[in-house]
Order: sequence, then C-alpha cells, then structure tokens
Amino acid sequence: MMKTCLNLIVFFFLFTNCAFAYCDFEIIKMQRGVNEFFSQTDVIGDAENTPDAPVSFRIPTEEVCKDSNFKMFPVHYTFINKNLHQISFEDRLTTINHLENLTYYYGKPNELAEDDGASGMKFYHWELTFKHVFLLIHFTPDETIQNIEIVSKKYSTLIDKYNEELEK
Repeated sequence: MMKTCLNLIVFFFLFTNCAFAYCDFEIIKMQRGVNEFFSQTDVIGDAENTPDAPVSFRIPTEEVCKDSNFKMFPVHYTFINKNLHQISFEDRLTTINHLENLTYYYGKPNELAEDDGASGMKFYHWELTFKHVFLLIHFTPDETIQNIEIVSKKYSTLIDKYNEELEK
C-alpha cells in the first residue's frame, strides 16, 4: 500500500510539472551571430550579405516553441552588426501566462509595477548580466495585450548610433 501511494505521488509530480511546456524565445543567445541564427531556424539567408544596419526576421511562434499553446504571433529577431540584439513580440490572442514563462527562464523580476483595477498595466523588468527583459501587460475586462522585449545591454547604444548616422 505504501509503495502504491509513493508511486502515485511520484507519477503525479512527474506529469504536473510537465503540464506547461515553457518557451525559450532565445533560440540563440543575445549578441550571437546571424550565421548561428540561420542554422537554428528555417530562415534562408546569407550572413555575408546581411547588412550591419538593423535587420529583423519574423518567425512564427510555432516554429520557435515546442508548446502548442504558443501560437498566433510572430517573434521578431533584430540583428545589428550581424549580431542578435533584440527579440520582441506582441501577444493579443492567447491566454499564455508570459510572466510565468519569463520567470521560469530568468527568475523573479528586478522591478515591477502592477495596477490592481479591472483595467490598467503591469510592468516587469529583469536586469541580467548581458541583457534586459521587459514584459508590459495592458489589460481591460475585454482584452489583454502582452508585449515582450529582450534586448542586449548594447542595443540602445547601437540603435542610437545607427539613428545618428541616418540623420547626417
């Protein structure tokens, strides 16, 4: 009897922990090259002909995530100087708990601000060694929009430098 109970408990924990398959949107790590991106995705490209200027590739979430709940929104991968510096997407259609997903990969956010009402915003920020992760949730009783952005710590400097070059 004791052995049966123990087996049931082990079986329960094995399958309840697997009930939500999280999604790591960093199919390559920040500041890695476009060659690695091409080799990890179905995107067809030539790294040598990829410009140094910011260039983005959109990939359907279904190709990035193994969990079938992650669908219906494209993920944007932005490269500057042929290195990944930004991952971003907006989710308007799913009921995915992106806070839970991001917390699984990055730990507890360093900062947060949450409105308590029926409508408002929730803001979460993770400051990590080489990157920042942002989650902004706009919510009303009728709709929830979740914006996620993962950026290298060099992103804002590089994009400012690029914009200055354009203004000359």
